[in-house]
Amino acid sequence: MSCKIIIEDSNKIMDSKINICIQGLKRFEEVKIILETSCFYNINAPMSWSENTLWRAEAVFLSDSNGTVSLKNSPSKGGDYIGFRNMGLFESLKAVSITNKKRIRDLKKLPLNDVVTYQISIMSDEKLLAKTTFNRFYKDFNIDYYDIIRKNWQGRMFYKNDNNKKPAIIVLSGSDGGIEKAQNIAMLLANHGFTTLAISYFGMNNQNSNLDRIPLENIDEALKYLQKLSFVDSSKIGIYGRSKGAEYGLMFLSKYNAIRCAVLNSPSDRVYEGLKGKRNSKHSSWTYGGEEIEYKPFKIKDFIMNMLIKKSSTDNSGVIDIKNITCPLLLITSTKDEIWDSYRASINIMKNIRSSEKNIVLTTALGHMNTIPYLPNLRYKKNKTDDIYYETVISWENTISWFVKYLKKEKV
Repeated sequence: MSCKIIIEDSNKIMDSKINICIQGLKRFEEVKIILETSCFYNINAPMSWSENTLWRAEAVFLSDSNGTVSLKNSPSKGGDYIGFRNMGLFESLKAVSITNKKRIRDLKKLPLNDVVTYQISIMSDEKLLAKTTFNRFYKDFNIDYYDIIRKNWQGRMFYKNDNNKKPAIIVLSGSDGGIEKAQNIAMLLANHGFTTLAISYFGMNNQNSNLDRIPLENIDEALKYLQKLSFVDSSKIGIYGRSKGAEYGLMFLSKYNAIRCAVLNSPSDRVYEGLKGKRNSKHSSWTYGGEEIEYKPFKIKDFIMNMLIKKSSTDNSGVIDIKNITCPLLLITSTKDEIWDSYRASINIMKNIRSSEKNIVLTTALGHMNTIPYLPNLRYKKNKTDDIYYETVISWENTISWFVKYLKKEKV
Protein backbone atom coordinates (compact mmCIF):
# COMPACT_ATOMS: atom_id res chain seq x y z
CA MET A 1 0.00 0.00 0.00
CA SER A 2 1.48 3.34 -1.07
CA CYS A 3 1.69 6.36 1.24
CA LYS A 4 -1.35 8.60 1.00
CA ILE A 5 -1.91 12.13 2.37
CA ILE A 6 -5.47 12.98 3.41
CA ILE A 7 -6.32 16.64 4.09
CA GLU A 8 -9.29 16.87 6.47
CA ASP A 9 -10.34 20.51 6.23
CA SER A 10 -14.09 21.08 6.39
CA ASN A 11 -14.26 24.74 5.37
CA LYS A 12 -10.65 25.64 4.45
CA ILE A 13 -10.84 28.92 6.39
CA MET A 14 -7.72 30.13 8.19
CA ASP A 15 -9.24 30.40 11.67
CA SER A 16 -10.51 26.80 11.66
CA LYS A 17 -8.62 23.67 12.62
CA ILE A 18 -7.37 21.20 10.06
CA ASN A 19 -6.23 17.59 10.39
CA ILE A 20 -3.70 15.89 8.14
CA CYS A 21 -3.71 12.12 8.08
CA ILE A 22 -0.97 9.97 6.56
CA GLN A 23 -1.97 6.42 5.61
CA GLY A 24 -0.13 3.52 4.02
CA LEU A 25 3.03 3.75 6.11
CA LYS A 26 4.84 0.80 7.61
CA ARG A 27 3.75 -0.10 11.12
CA PHE A 28 5.72 1.84 13.74
CA GLU A 29 7.67 3.77 11.13
CA GLU A 30 9.32 7.10 11.95
CA VAL A 31 8.44 9.75 9.37
CA LYS A 32 9.20 13.43 9.03
CA ILE A 33 6.34 15.69 7.93
CA ILE A 34 7.39 18.96 6.31
CA LEU A 35 5.00 21.88 5.82
CA GLU A 36 6.06 24.72 3.49
CA THR A 37 4.52 27.81 1.93
CA SER A 38 5.73 30.72 -0.16
CA CYS A 39 2.23 32.10 -0.73
CA PHE A 40 1.37 33.26 2.77
CA TYR A 41 0.34 36.54 4.38
CA ASN A 42 1.22 36.31 8.08
CA ILE A 43 -0.29 39.15 10.08
CA ASN A 44 2.39 38.59 12.76
CA ALA A 45 5.34 39.02 10.38
CA PRO A 46 7.20 42.31 9.74
CA MET A 47 5.45 44.58 7.25
CA SER A 48 8.52 44.50 5.00
CA TRP A 49 8.28 40.75 4.41
CA SER A 50 6.68 39.71 1.14
CA GLU A 51 3.96 37.09 0.88
CA ASN A 52 6.51 35.19 -1.24
CA THR A 53 8.77 34.61 1.76
CA LEU A 54 9.45 30.87 2.17
CA TRP A 55 8.14 29.42 5.44
CA ARG A 56 8.92 25.91 6.68
CA ALA A 57 8.13 23.67 9.64
CA GLU A 58 8.84 20.01 10.28
CA ALA A 59 8.07 17.38 12.92
CA VAL A 60 8.84 13.69 13.41
CA PHE A 61 6.09 11.13 14.08
CA LEU A 62 5.77 7.40 14.73
CA SER A 63 3.09 5.61 12.78
CA ASP A 64 0.63 3.41 14.68
CA SER A 65 -0.18 -0.28 14.31
CA ASN A 66 -2.22 0.53 11.19
CA GLY A 67 0.62 2.47 9.54
CA THR A 68 -1.15 5.78 10.14
CA VAL A 69 -0.12 9.21 11.46
CA SER A 70 -2.75 11.82 12.34
CA LEU A 71 -1.68 15.32 13.35
CA LYS A 72 -4.72 15.48 15.62
CA ASN A 73 -4.03 12.22 17.44
CA SER A 74 -0.30 11.58 17.02
CA PRO A 75 2.34 13.35 19.12
CA SER A 76 5.42 14.82 17.52
CA LYS A 77 8.60 13.30 18.97
CA GLY A 78 10.95 15.86 17.48
CA GLY A 79 11.31 18.82 15.16
CA ASP A 80 9.78 22.27 15.57
CA TYR A 81 7.38 21.22 18.30
CA ILE A 82 6.97 18.29 20.69
CA GLY A 83 3.86 16.44 21.80
CA PHE A 84 0.19 16.72 20.86
CA ARG A 85 -0.72 19.94 19.07
CA ASN A 86 -3.30 19.71 16.33
CA MET A 87 -2.07 22.83 14.49
CA GLY A 88 1.54 22.58 15.61
CA LEU A 89 3.07 22.54 12.13
CA PHE A 90 1.11 25.64 11.09
CA GLU A 91 1.95 27.51 14.28
CA SER A 92 5.64 26.53 14.10
CA LEU A 93 6.34 27.80 10.57
CA LYS A 94 9.63 29.72 10.37
CA ALA A 95 10.86 32.04 7.64
CA VAL A 96 13.80 30.30 5.98
CA SER A 97 14.20 32.58 2.95
CA ILE A 98 12.91 36.12 3.40
CA THR A 99 11.72 38.10 0.41
CA ASN A 100 11.27 41.81 1.06
CA LYS A 101 8.71 44.09 -0.56
CA LYS A 102 7.95 47.76 -0.92
CA ARG A 103 4.96 49.09 0.95
CA ILE A 104 1.89 49.43 -1.28
CA ARG A 105 0.08 52.65 -0.48
CA ASP A 106 -2.41 52.67 -3.37
CA LEU A 107 -5.54 50.89 -2.14
CA LYS A 108 -6.53 49.88 -5.66
CA LYS A 109 -3.23 48.03 -6.05
CA LEU A 110 -3.21 46.40 -2.64
CA PRO A 111 -3.71 42.62 -2.96
CA LEU A 112 -6.28 40.83 -0.83
CA ASN A 113 -3.80 38.22 0.37
CA ASP A 114 -6.79 35.97 0.93
CA VAL A 115 -5.28 32.66 -0.25
CA VAL A 116 -2.52 30.63 1.39
CA THR A 117 -1.00 27.73 -0.56
CA TYR A 118 0.72 25.01 1.46
CA GLN A 119 2.87 22.08 0.41
CA ILE A 120 3.23 19.02 2.61
CA SER A 121 5.91 16.35 2.16
CA ILE A 122 6.35 12.99 3.91
CA MET A 123 9.93 11.74 4.37
CA SER A 124 11.36 8.48 5.72
CA ASP A 125 15.13 7.98 5.94
CA GLU A 126 15.54 11.02 3.67
CA LYS A 127 13.32 9.38 1.05
CA LEU A 128 10.26 11.24 -0.23
CA LEU A 129 7.19 9.06 0.25
CA ALA A 130 4.46 11.50 -0.78
CA LYS A 131 3.82 15.17 -1.47
CA THR A 132 0.76 17.33 -2.11
CA THR A 133 -0.43 20.94 -2.07
CA PHE A 134 -3.60 22.48 -0.69
CA ASN A 135 -5.13 25.94 -0.15
CA ARG A 136 -6.62 27.70 2.86
CA PHE A 137 -8.46 31.01 2.73
CA TYR A 138 -8.95 34.16 4.79
CA LYS A 139 -12.39 34.65 3.26
CA ASP A 140 -15.03 32.33 1.90
CA PHE A 141 -15.61 32.37 -1.87
CA ASN A 142 -19.09 33.92 -1.44
CA ILE A 143 -17.76 37.04 0.31
CA ASP A 144 -17.44 39.99 -2.08
CA TYR A 145 -15.49 43.18 -1.52
CA TYR A 146 -15.01 46.72 -2.80
CA ASP A 147 -12.86 49.73 -1.90
CA ILE A 148 -13.89 53.08 -0.44
CA ILE A 149 -11.74 56.21 -0.67
CA ARG A 150 -12.61 59.29 1.34
CA LYS A 151 -10.68 62.42 2.23
CA ASN A 152 -9.33 61.24 5.57
CA TRP A 153 -9.96 57.50 5.57
CA GLN A 154 -10.00 54.58 3.19
CA GLY A 155 -11.71 51.25 3.57
CA ARG A 156 -12.18 47.80 2.13
CA MET A 157 -15.68 46.40 2.55
CA PHE A 158 -16.39 42.66 2.84
CA TYR A 159 -19.98 41.52 2.43
CA LYS A 160 -22.21 38.71 1.25
CA ASN A 161 -24.48 39.86 -1.54
CA ASP A 162 -27.61 37.85 -0.67
CA ASN A 163 -30.17 40.64 -0.13
CA ASN A 164 -30.23 40.06 3.64
CA LYS A 165 -29.39 42.80 6.10
CA LYS A 166 -26.47 41.77 8.26
CA PRO A 167 -24.80 43.27 11.31
CA ALA A 168 -21.55 45.07 10.56
CA ILE A 169 -18.15 45.51 12.22
CA ILE A 170 -15.65 48.34 11.73
CA VAL A 171 -12.08 46.97 11.97
CA LEU A 172 -9.17 49.16 13.08
CA SER A 173 -5.60 47.90 13.09
CA GLY A 174 -2.63 49.39 14.95
CA SER A 175 0.24 51.80 14.48
CA ASP A 176 1.39 50.03 11.31
CA GLY A 177 -0.99 52.19 9.30
CA GLY A 178 -2.48 51.15 6.00
CA ILE A 179 -5.03 48.40 5.68
CA GLU A 180 -3.15 45.10 5.25
CA LYS A 181 -3.59 43.74 8.77
CA ALA A 182 -7.06 45.17 9.24
CA GLN A 183 -8.35 43.55 6.06
CA ASN A 184 -7.26 40.05 7.08
CA ILE A 185 -9.03 40.38 10.42
CA ALA A 186 -12.06 41.80 8.60
CA MET A 187 -12.14 38.91 6.15
CA LEU A 188 -12.17 36.33 8.92
CA LEU A 189 -14.93 38.17 10.78
CA ALA A 190 -16.98 38.36 7.58
CA ASN A 191 -16.98 34.56 7.35
CA HIS A 192 -18.97 34.45 10.58
CA GLY A 193 -21.97 36.27 9.13
CA PHE A 194 -20.97 39.93 9.38
CA THR A 195 -20.45 42.73 6.91
CA THR A 196 -17.03 44.13 7.78
CA LEU A 197 -15.23 47.35 6.95
CA ALA A 198 -11.46 47.43 7.35
CA ILE A 199 -10.31 51.01 7.74
CA SER A 200 -7.01 52.71 7.02
CA TYR A 201 -6.90 55.91 9.05
CA PHE A 202 -3.37 56.91 7.99
CA GLY A 203 -0.52 55.76 5.79
CA MET A 204 -2.15 55.26 2.38
CA ASN A 205 -1.96 57.59 -0.62
CA ASN A 206 -3.68 60.95 -0.09
CA GLN A 207 -3.98 60.29 3.65
CA ASN A 208 -2.10 61.69 6.59
CA SER A 209 1.22 59.87 6.25
CA ASN A 210 1.77 59.68 10.01
CA LEU A 211 -0.08 58.64 13.14
CA ASP A 212 -0.61 62.24 14.11
CA ARG A 213 -3.79 64.26 14.79
CA ILE A 214 -6.20 61.77 13.22
CA PRO A 215 -9.86 62.91 13.47
CA LEU A 216 -12.35 60.84 15.47
CA GLU A 217 -14.82 61.93 12.82
CA ASN A 218 -13.27 59.37 10.45
CA ILE A 219 -14.95 56.55 12.36
CA ASP A 220 -18.21 58.48 12.57
CA GLU A 221 -18.20 58.98 8.81
CA ALA A 222 -17.52 55.27 8.26
CA LEU A 223 -20.32 54.39 10.68
CA LYS A 224 -22.79 56.62 8.85
CA TYR A 225 -21.69 55.12 5.54
CA LEU A 226 -22.47 51.63 6.85
CA GLN A 227 -25.84 52.70 8.25
CA LYS A 228 -27.00 53.76 4.78
CA LEU A 229 -26.18 50.47 3.06
CA SER A 230 -29.13 48.29 2.04
CA PHE A 231 -27.33 45.10 3.14
CA VAL A 232 -26.45 46.37 6.65
CA ASP A 233 -28.65 46.33 9.74
CA SER A 234 -28.05 49.93 10.80
CA SER A 235 -28.93 49.20 14.43
CA LYS A 236 -26.31 46.48 14.78
CA ILE A 237 -22.86 47.87 14.10
CA GLY A 238 -19.86 46.96 16.24
CA ILE A 239 -16.22 47.92 16.32
CA TYR A 240 -13.01 45.90 16.63
CA GLY A 241 -9.72 47.62 17.34
CA ARG A 242 -6.32 46.31 18.27
CA SER A 243 -3.32 48.15 19.77
CA LYS A 244 -3.43 51.77 18.61
CA GLY A 245 -6.71 50.96 16.88
CA ALA A 246 -8.09 49.94 20.29
CA GLU A 247 -7.07 53.33 21.68
CA TYR A 248 -8.72 55.03 18.69
CA GLY A 249 -11.85 52.90 19.16
CA LEU A 250 -12.10 53.60 22.91
CA MET A 251 -11.72 57.33 22.31
CA PHE A 252 -14.51 57.13 19.73
CA LEU A 253 -16.80 55.24 22.13
CA SER A 254 -16.27 57.98 24.71
CA LYS A 255 -17.69 60.60 22.32
CA TYR A 256 -20.30 58.70 20.26
CA ASN A 257 -23.03 56.27 21.32
CA ALA A 258 -24.20 54.61 18.09
CA ILE A 259 -21.94 51.54 18.36
CA ARG A 260 -23.85 48.43 19.49
CA CYS A 261 -20.84 46.56 20.96
CA ALA A 262 -17.04 46.54 20.84
CA VAL A 263 -13.99 44.32 21.18
CA LEU A 264 -10.72 46.09 21.98
CA ASN A 265 -7.52 44.04 21.80
CA SER A 266 -4.42 45.20 23.76
CA PRO A 267 -6.10 48.49 24.68
CA SER A 268 -4.89 51.66 26.33
CA ASP A 269 -7.01 53.70 28.72
CA ARG A 270 -5.37 56.94 27.65
CA VAL A 271 -4.38 58.87 24.53
CA TYR A 272 -0.68 58.75 23.77
CA GLU A 273 1.46 61.12 21.77
CA GLY A 274 1.41 60.66 18.01
CA LEU A 275 4.27 59.56 15.78
CA LYS A 276 6.06 60.97 12.77
CA GLY A 277 7.91 58.01 11.41
CA LYS A 278 9.67 56.62 14.48
CA ARG A 279 9.85 59.97 16.25
CA ASN A 280 7.44 61.66 18.62
CA SER A 281 5.10 64.01 16.79
CA LYS A 282 4.81 66.52 19.69
CA HIS A 283 1.07 66.36 19.10
CA SER A 284 -1.84 64.15 20.03
CA SER A 285 -2.65 61.02 18.06
CA TRP A 286 -6.28 62.16 17.70
CA THR A 287 -8.46 65.23 17.22
CA TYR A 288 -12.14 65.90 17.87
CA GLY A 289 -14.02 68.86 16.44
CA GLY A 290 -10.76 70.13 14.95
CA GLU A 291 -9.04 70.27 18.35
CA GLU A 292 -6.25 68.06 19.62
CA ILE A 293 -7.32 65.62 22.30
CA GLU A 294 -5.29 65.78 25.51
CA TYR A 295 -2.49 63.22 25.38
CA LYS A 296 0.31 61.71 27.40
CA PRO A 297 3.73 62.68 25.98
CA PHE A 298 6.14 59.84 25.36
CA LYS A 299 8.85 59.61 28.01
CA ILE A 300 11.60 57.06 27.61
CA LYS A 301 11.84 56.68 31.41
CA ASP A 302 8.20 55.59 31.68
CA PHE A 303 8.62 53.20 28.75
CA ILE A 304 11.69 51.54 30.29
CA MET A 305 10.02 51.25 33.69
CA ASN A 306 7.03 49.55 32.11
CA MET A 307 9.24 47.20 30.06
CA LEU A 308 11.48 46.21 32.96
CA ILE A 309 9.23 46.06 36.01
CA LYS A 310 5.73 46.70 34.66
CA LYS A 311 5.45 49.83 36.76
CA SER A 312 2.88 52.22 35.36
CA SER A 313 3.29 55.96 35.49
CA THR A 314 1.28 57.85 38.12
CA ASP A 315 0.81 60.66 35.61
CA ASN A 316 -2.86 60.81 34.59
CA SER A 317 -2.38 62.96 31.50
CA GLY A 318 -4.32 61.73 28.50
CA VAL A 319 -6.58 59.37 30.46
CA ILE A 320 -9.81 58.97 28.48
CA ASP A 321 -13.07 60.04 30.12
CA ILE A 322 -15.00 56.79 29.63
CA LYS A 323 -17.83 57.16 32.13
CA ASN A 324 -20.44 57.56 29.37
CA ILE A 325 -19.58 54.32 27.53
CA THR A 326 -22.59 52.02 27.82
CA CYS A 327 -22.22 49.49 24.98
CA PRO A 328 -21.19 45.88 25.73
CA LEU A 329 -17.39 45.88 25.79
CA LEU A 330 -14.90 43.00 25.67
CA LEU A 331 -11.22 43.69 26.35
CA ILE A 332 -8.38 41.33 25.42
CA THR A 333 -5.30 42.01 27.47
CA SER A 334 -2.03 40.53 28.71
CA THR A 335 -0.06 40.64 31.92
CA LYS A 336 3.03 40.54 29.69
CA ASP A 337 2.18 43.35 27.28
CA GLU A 338 5.57 44.65 26.13
CA ILE A 339 4.30 47.87 24.51
CA TRP A 340 2.11 49.43 27.20
CA ASP A 341 0.35 48.30 30.36
CA SER A 342 -2.87 47.07 28.78
CA TYR A 343 -3.57 44.92 31.87
CA ARG A 344 -3.87 47.89 34.27
CA ALA A 345 -5.55 49.92 31.56
CA SER A 346 -8.20 47.21 31.09
CA ILE A 347 -8.95 47.06 34.80
CA ASN A 348 -9.35 50.84 34.87
CA ILE A 349 -11.68 50.74 31.86
CA MET A 350 -13.84 47.99 33.38
CA LYS A 351 -14.15 49.87 36.66
CA ASN A 352 -15.18 53.17 35.10
CA ILE A 353 -17.42 52.47 32.12
CA ARG A 354 -21.20 52.32 32.63
CA SER A 355 -21.65 49.24 30.44
CA SER A 356 -23.62 46.53 32.22
CA GLU A 357 -22.16 43.90 29.89
CA LYS A 358 -18.37 43.88 30.03
CA ASN A 359 -15.56 41.39 30.36
CA ILE A 360 -11.80 40.86 30.10
CA VAL A 361 -10.06 37.98 28.34
CA LEU A 362 -6.77 37.77 30.21
CA THR A 363 -3.66 36.19 28.71
CA THR A 364 -0.46 35.45 30.60
CA ALA A 365 1.94 34.07 27.97
CA LEU A 366 1.16 36.20 24.93
CA GLY A 367 2.06 39.86 24.97
CA HIS A 368 0.83 42.77 22.86
CA MET A 369 0.78 40.85 19.55
CA ASN A 370 -2.37 38.75 19.94
CA THR A 371 -4.08 38.48 16.57
CA ILE A 372 -5.69 35.41 14.96
CA PRO A 373 -5.17 31.70 15.65
CA TYR A 374 -3.04 29.05 13.95
CA LEU A 375 -0.36 31.43 12.69
CA PRO A 376 3.31 31.53 13.73
CA ASN A 377 3.96 34.40 16.12
CA LEU A 378 7.55 35.54 15.62
CA ARG A 379 7.56 38.11 18.39
CA TYR A 380 7.41 35.37 21.01
CA LYS A 381 9.66 32.78 19.35
CA LYS A 382 11.71 32.42 22.55
CA ASN A 383 8.61 31.25 24.39
CA LYS A 384 8.61 27.50 23.73
CA THR A 385 5.38 26.74 25.58
CA ASP A 386 2.13 26.02 23.77
CA ASP A 387 0.35 28.65 25.87
CA ILE A 388 0.81 31.46 23.36
CA TYR A 389 -1.06 29.48 20.70
CA TYR A 390 -3.78 28.36 23.09
CA GLU A 391 -4.30 31.94 24.27
CA THR A 392 -4.63 33.18 20.70
CA VAL A 393 -7.39 30.64 20.05
CA ILE A 394 -9.21 31.57 23.28
CA SER A 395 -8.95 35.29 22.47
CA TRP A 396 -10.29 34.84 18.94
CA GLU A 397 -13.12 32.52 19.99
CA ASN A 398 -14.21 35.05 22.60
CA THR A 399 -14.06 37.83 19.99
CA ILE A 400 -16.36 35.92 17.64
CA SER A 401 -18.72 34.94 20.46
CA TRP A 402 -19.00 38.53 21.68
CA PHE A 403 -19.99 39.85 18.27
CA VAL A 404 -22.42 36.96 17.70
CA LYS A 405 -24.06 37.55 21.09
CA TYR A 406 -24.50 41.30 20.79
CA LEU A 407 -24.89 41.80 17.03
CA LYS A 408 -26.63 38.67 15.73
CA LYS A 409 -28.94 37.59 18.53
CA GLU A 410 -32.23 39.42 18.89
CA LYS A 411 -32.16 39.46 22.69
CA VAL A 412 -29.18 39.24 25.04
